[in-house]
Formats: sequence, C-alpha cells, structure tokens
Amino acid sequence: MSQAFDILSSALEEAIENEKAEQKFLTAETVSIEIEPLVQYTAEDIKAIRSKTGLTQSLFAKWFGVSTRTVEAWESGRNKPSGPSSRLLGLLQSNRLSIAN
Repeated sequence: MSQAFDILSSALEEAIENEKAEQKFLTAETVSIEIEPLVQYTAEDIKAIRSKTGLTQSLFAKWFGVSTRTVEAWESGRNKPSGPSSRLLGLLQSNRLSIAN
C-alpha cells in the first residue's frame, strides 16, 4: 500500500505544480504594442528611396522579392506596394534598414 500511496502522492504533487504554473501563466502581465499605420508611398517617394539605395530597378526588385515590372509599376504610379513592401520601404526611408550592395 505504501508504494501505491507514493505513486498517487507524487502524481497529485505534479498535478498541483502544473496547475500553479498554468495559473501563473494566465495571470502574466499583458504587453501591448503600437503598430504604425501603413504609409501610402507615391511613385516619386519610391523612386527617391530606390535612388538612395543606389540599386537599379532590377536589383531593387530582387531585394524585395518582386519582379522588375512591379517596381516599374510602383515608380510609374500604376500600382502601389503591398503591406510588407510598404513596411520595408518605410524602414529604408527612415534609415532603420539598409541594403548592402
């Protein structure tokens, strides 16, 4: 009977510790972040950002993972960059990101 008691006691202690850990997790401090709204870049803005990097349209496109035609369309105003591309443009414009060429 002692061995059964030890097993049950150990299992109960483990269950209590798991419950305490879960309660601690559930009552953890909440962290909030602010997300800047997406900027709508003009064709001129995009050209200026690309010029600052010193890259051709083709290399700029490769860096963004888009086609050269996409960059051409951005710079002519026919299309607008998607959300992720707008975020990268913002980082490049603010000098928080640079392209090593």
